[in-house]
Amino acid sequence: MSKYKITSRQAFLIIVTVISTSGLQPSFRNYMRWAGNAAWLPLALSIGYGIAFVWLILVLAQRFPKQSVAEYAPKVAGSLLGYPLVLLLIAIFFLRGVLSLRNVSEFFVAAVLQETPISAIMLVMVILAACAHWADLEGLVRFNELANPIIISSFFLVLMGTLRINFWNLLPVFNKGFKGLLPVFQSACSDLSIISYILFLYPFLADPEKATRTGHRHMAMAGFLLLLIYLNTLLTLGSAIGETFTWPYLVVTENLRLLERGEALFIVVWTFAAFVRISFCFYIATLGLCQLFPKLRVQWVGVAMLPLATFLALQADNLPTAVKAFTLFNHTTLYVELLVPCILLVLSIVRKKGGSTDEKVSR
Repeated sequence: MSKYKITSRQAFLIIVTVISTSGLQPSFRNYMRWAGNAAWLPLALSIGYGIAFVWLILVLAQRFPKQSVAEYAPKVAGSLLGYPLVLLLIAIFFLRGVLSLRNVSEFFVAAVLQETPISAIMLVMVILAACAHWADLEGLVRFNELANPIIISSFFLVLMGTLRINFWNLLPVFNKGFKGLLPVFQSACSDLSIISYILFLYPFLADPEKATRTGHRHMAMAGFLLLLIYLNTLLTLGSAIGETFTWPYLVVTENLRLLERGEALFIVVWTFAAFVRISFCFYIATLGLCQLFPKLRVQWVGVAMLPLATFLALQADNLPTAVKAFTLFNHTTLYVELLVPCILLVLSIVRKKGGSTDEKVSR
């Protein structure tokens, strides 16, 4: 792999790793609060949404196989619309990294290092993210490629090793009626729409002609993993108990019969996944900014943005406020991330940009 090329498999392994962190997000318990035992229904439907979104993003990207959205959006939508759309996506990636940084820090304060100030944990994560920036795209991808089998295996280990399983917990009993299904669907789709990473990564893929097929397969894998994590939590705890825990999946790991301290192993593995998620969110925001302004260097801009990320991550007064902000962000950005590629695809077709036109870069 060259410095600026990754394969389709490597790109979508990033997505699978990022999805795996959903199990220990504070908002994960909201699935049980909103829809109770029936939350697996909108989770399953969200997999279909994820696959459709993959198709949309890759159809758009294949019209401009050597360019990212930061490079072709101004050509397709014009400078007055194209630049704001790209800056909006950059802000979304950056804020997603900020909220992920807050979530993982809250988790360590509550579950592992109760006496440690949250700012100290954030500092460690920011230093790790800065090192990842300096390693550039190849270093991040290589680390994820090595860590991904360990991360995924840990979830299946928990699935197989859980002591208590009650299949009655899968009966679709609605906690808040059918209205509770919509927020679960929105949150799950927001997690799966992390495929929008490809908007920036796609120009560096080594085999774009295989990206659609590979993308659908890996998105289905990521959605299925998210569904298994929820089902295992529900089977073990039930919605009535699970919704009382901030990180219900961590409680599930404490009931492993295969390992004495299964939660300790899971915490270590999940830290790998959280590091990848945070690093890629900041890296891609930085990459997009540097593509808009080519004279900027990714490494220096990324390191310069991290203090701002830490400052923003510390703004929430407490965990409930941070969780509320995270939920609101997910539900809002879901529609933004869907609308932007739709606008660009329609404009590229109407204005005959990309595709088989002279805008397309020859291979």
